[in-house]
Amino acid sequence: MRPGNLSVAIVLTAAVLVSACSSATLSNGAALAKTGQAAATQMEQAATLSAATYTALKNAVTFDAGFANDIDDPDTQDFLKQEAQIQTALSAYGTMLEKLGNAYAALGALSSYDANGTFSSATSSLCGAASNLVASMPKSGSTSTNICQGASFGIGQIASAFQAHQVVDASNEIEAVLNAVIPVLSDPDRRNLIVLNGQLVQRQIVSAAKDLYASGIFSCGPLLTQLGAPLNLAPVSGADGIVAKHVNVQRGCLAVVSGTAQDSVNAVGPAYDKSVAALSALRDQHEKLKAGVPLDLDTINMILANLQGAAAKLQPPKGK
Repeated sequence: MRPGNLSVAIVLTAAVLVSACSSATLSNGAALAKTGQAAATQMEQAATLSAATYTALKNAVTFDAGFANDIDDPDTQDFLKQEAQIQTALSAYGTMLEKLGNAYAALGALSSYDANGTFSSATSSLCGAASNLVASMPKSGSTSTNICQGASFGIGQIASAFQAHQVVDASNEIEAVLNAVIPVLSDPDRRNLIVLNGQLVQRQIVSAAKDLYASGIFSCGPLLTQLGAPLNLAPVSGADGIVAKHVNVQRGCLAVVSGTAQDSVNAVGPAYDKSVAALSALRDQHEKLKAGVPLDLDTINMILANLQGAAAKLQPPKGK
């Protein structure tokens, strides 16, 4: 083969190889973006449900304090202050997850077409939300809360003209935020800023339920309807009057209320831990994308399935 033809063959072969690698990178980028966006959405929903559980706790503590006419009790005020700090952290956590979902959506767009500006805006928002999250979970001796300090963000400045290279660099930006946030969320002391003692929460909610139920404000009828439905049984007319005369039935109703509250508050910790595990699994996939090896999205999907089960327990039962 003539030297000129050999050179052309080498160039064409190299072009084919680059095209194949770029195609795989774009495909993996799109797959990771889709899974990451779904994961962020599910984690955000779990954080929202956790916040609702703690709102119920705050209302229960406030009611109990007012019922006992000790709303100014220092212990009560300290507890409500702690709950307010948790809500602040949960709000920042939820916002960070929302921005993470937006960043993955932008990564998906970048994997499909040239969307540099969209991704740059999304990662800037993610950086700000992540920094706010770390600031809302302070710890003595902790480092700077500026997640993006010293990092090179802004996909629009990438010199390479290859879209696949842009996708890898974009993936690296998301991974940089995950690397900064995961150690904070995994730290036991900071975890306790969001996940309260389950027994304490359950005791407060049940105490308020007992006070309300004992005062005759609430009816046990809907609960009895749910209990009897699988057996094709329905409460008789005037069931509340009958329940009022039977202490054992009252205890049974309160036991179900207690169990429901226990299931709900006990799900906050597992939902949080599974979300952190999902973030760690996503980080691992960014490493695989950078290395050019096949992704393992089944691991993330398995974690999300477990998270979905925990989040379902956070949702209050719907009345019939």
